[in-house]
Amino acid sequence: MTAHQPVLLREVIELLLPPFRETPGEEAWFVDCTLGGGGHTAAILQAFQAEGLIRHRVLAIDRDPGAVGKANERFAGEIRAGRLVVAHRGFSTMAEELAGRRTLGILADLGFSSDQVDDRERGFSFLGEGRLDMRLDPSRGATCRELLEALPERELERILCEYGEERFSRRIAQAIARARSEGELPFTTTDLARLVARAVPAASRHGRIHVATRTFQALRIAVNDELGELDALLERVILSLSPGGRMAVISFHSLEDRKVKLAAKALSAGENPSFRALTKKPVVAGDRENTDNPRARSAKLRVIERRDGVPKG
Repeated sequence: MTAHQPVLLREVIELLLPPFRETPGEEAWFVDCTLGGGGHTAAILQAFQAEGLIRHRVLAIDRDPGAVGKANERFAGEIRAGRLVVAHRGFSTMAEELAGRRTLGILADLGFSSDQVDDRERGFSFLGEGRLDMRLDPSRGATCRELLEALPERELERILCEYGEERFSRRIAQAIARARSEGELPFTTTDLARLVARAVPAASRHGRIHVATRTFQALRIAVNDELGELDALLERVILSLSPGGRMAVISFHSLEDRKVKLAAKALSAGENPSFRALTKKPVVAGDRENTDNPRARSAKLRVIERRDGVPKG
């Protein structure tokens, strides 16, 4: 079971299903490239079933082998029936996975699932004590602590400033470097959060969000190369869309949303562009969803449609 609630579920269905309805008789693929707890994948499978579109198939991908394992159990029936394929992949290798498939829908929910955040051993949150890991795929790559051990102070400062938009990036980087040189580099999430709190001015320790939030965001992005993976999605994976197909991206902080917005603008430029932005402004959750699922409050959904080969409407 999963505790995760997918965000903007109704909006995703409304915006991504039309190309599948307009495809008579021919099989096409929907790609959930951030499988997570499986909420969006389940909703798409149900929508295909309810609308008599079961000729279409779903490919669900995730970098987290734990999410893939849970999905193989949860969706065993759909997998056996050939309606769903589950794969352990990141964005940067998806173009290979999609080669030869007629793809009419791609969804990327860039947030972390509640299952991942609530698992203290993953190290994504400082609300409970856990190892400083932060890897989406625990089977490969350097952990957060290994990164803190290896990176020069100036590089740490850059990461905190650029990825976390942290105004006290220099002070925090200095504190981490000092702890490292004194043999006191934290091993746990809570210890790192306390180090960050001590590094910033006392007057800034009690704001609307916890003082360590931006530092944890920045380090998580660095550990998982999240912005590099997003570039791969927006520059290469989107080219796997068939004419008339749509890609939706749900982002949760300004760095991600800015990249998606600029990519949509670039792809839609020129006299006869191959793509167009279907959402001039990001779609956000309504009051009811924000109340039921506080995680939805920062979610922004943008949709890009492939137009080449499609009559202009």
